[in-house]
Amino acid sequence: MTDQNNNSEAELSKDPPGPLPLKDRRDVILSLANSFIKLADEQLGTGGKRISKEAEEYLLTYEWPGDEKELEFAVKKACILTEGPMLQAEDFDLMQRQPKSIGKFVETRLKGFMQNIKRLEKFSLYEMVIPEVEKSLIVMVMEETNGNQIKAAKLLGINRNTLRSKIRKLKIKVKNLRK
Repeated sequence: MTDQNNNSEAELSKDPPGPLPLKDRRDVILSLANSFIKLADEQLGTGGKRISKEAEEYLLTYEWPGDEKELEFAVKKACILTEGPMLQAEDFDLMQRQPKSIGKFVETRLKGFMQNIKRLEKFSLYEMVIPEVEKSLIVMVMEETNGNQIKAAKLLGINRNTLRSKIRKLKIKVKNLRK
């Protein structure tokens, strides 16, 4: 074999480079975002959402430090938290990186509940609400991961043993969560 053949084989055997950051691939951002919207609808039943022109501009001008995973997370989060059919720029909440929109979502959902619970002063609102929210979140993530506790714990950002403890404490039936 010649040196040229050896060099070619060496080049081919190298690991392919990782994905480029999205800031270097702006031409694919909108098509990827629309793909992630469809994926969110298929996986999470978020309804056929669309991206407004303002949100498209926002996504194209945002300085994406990460790759497709960052965009996928942002799109899925926006699809879950946005009630209407149109995703607006503020639904993506990329600059703040805080759970403001999740908090607003929970706040909106709890307002009706609060009106009823005010009459029942002997109950501890915190002790009633937090376990229910936690249980719902764990069940949704367990369904999404097909009952895989390791993947679910990673997605939740908690230790697997902590997840198992919460599953026992909240009396979640794991067998029913596998597809």
